[in-house]
Amino acid sequence: MISHKYKCIFVEIPKTGSTSVRAILGKAWKPHLNLWQIKNHMETYWTHYGGRKNRILESLYLMLPKERRMEIGRKQFETYFKFGFVRNPWDRIVSLYERAEALQLRNEMTFEEFVDWIQYSSSTCVHSSPHRYQLDWFVDPNGNILADFIGKFERLDENWAFVAQKLGLNESCRIAELIHGRDTTQNITMRGLVR
Repeated sequence: MISHKYKCIFVEIPKTGSTSVRAILGKAWKPHLNLWQIKNHMETYWTHYGGRKNRILESLYLMLPKERRMEIGRKQFETYFKFGFVRNPWDRIVSLYERAEALQLRNEMTFEEFVDWIQYSSSTCVHSSPHRYQLDWFVDPNGNILADFIGKFERLDENWAFVAQKLGLNESCRIAELIHGRDTTQNITMRGLVR
């Protein structure tokens, strides 16, 4: 998601605290885009959404030559702070299975069947993306990392404090208070992932 207010780009990997981060930074135009997709979008389209003024500006922006739009978008992408969080893959797949929103499969199949079924790491999301690994969200087609910071969900308080400081957010804005999660590994055994 792009936040022009905070001059940042947040990479929303499902089940890594993205809902809580959006609660602080604002709503995403289209959730779960990777950094490469966001970069291409910024180099092509007007990225401020909502309201009549932005619809008019979007129309005018598209009249600019393609090269000029690419230059504006590239500069904006380079200057914005790009970040996201990753999560222990085991804990994350259990969280995807146990999720209370979007596609809920825990009543449709066992955890072992779910592990065999899930193809992409966002297969249970409304806006699914064909990313197999969490790192896929942060790289360009050549594998170069585009992010300025990749934090860990397991150290979310500490990592969020760093991000909040970079964005100039109030230090009392603690992200862990927004997360309603629990220890997702407590009822699932490793049996489903061991082959």
